[in-house]
Amino acid sequence: CSSLSSVVIPYSVTAIGDGAFYGCSSLCSVEIPAGVTSIGNSAFEGCSLLRSVGIPASVTSIGNSAFMRCASLSNVVIPCSVSFVGERAFKRCRFLSSVVIPDSVIKIGCYAFENCIRLSRIVISDSVTSIGTGAFNECSSLNSIIVSKSAYERVCGMLDEWLRSKVVIKEDLDSDDDLLF
Repeated sequence: CSSLSSVVIPYSVTAIGDGAFYGCSSLCSVEIPAGVTSIGNSAFEGCSLLRSVGIPASVTSIGNSAFMRCASLSNVVIPCSVSFVGERAFKRCRFLSSVVIPDSVIKIGCYAFENCIRLSRIVISDSVTSIGTGAFNECSSLNSIIVSKSAYERVCGMLDEWLRSKVVIKEDLDSDDDLLF
C-alpha cells in the first residue's frame, strides 16, 4: 500500500482492523465514516504523510499503536465516545501540537503520546482514572497540562515526576478558553 494516497472507508465498515493501513507511507488523508466503533492496533501505524484524521463519534476505542509514527499528523480530535486511548496510540506523531482528552476517556495507555515533540498543551478531563507509564515521555515542548481543581491531586499522582510542574488548574474545563489553542 506504499502508493495509496487517500482512502474513503465505506459506511458498511464497523471496525478498522489491526494493521489495516500499516506502513502506507504515502497515505495523506482518510475518511472514517460514522458507524466505525473501533480503530485497531497499528491500524495507521507508519502512515508518515497522514496530516489529519477525523475520528467519528461512534468510535469507542483507539487501539495500541493505532497512529504511531504518523509523523505528519498535526490535528486529532478525540470524540466524546472514546473511553480508551491505547498504548503508544500517538507515539512519535511529531507534528501533533495539542490534544483535548474528553470526559468519556477513562484510560490513557502507556507511552500514548511519547515523543510528540511539538505537543505543547493537553487538557485532561476529570474522568481520566489511569495514565500509563511514560504517556508523555519526550514531549519536550509540553508546557501545560490543564486539569480541574478536583482532579489535580489524582492526575499529578499518575504523571511522571518531571511533568508535575506543568500542571495548570482551571476551575471550569468546559469553558471555550480551554479548548482553544
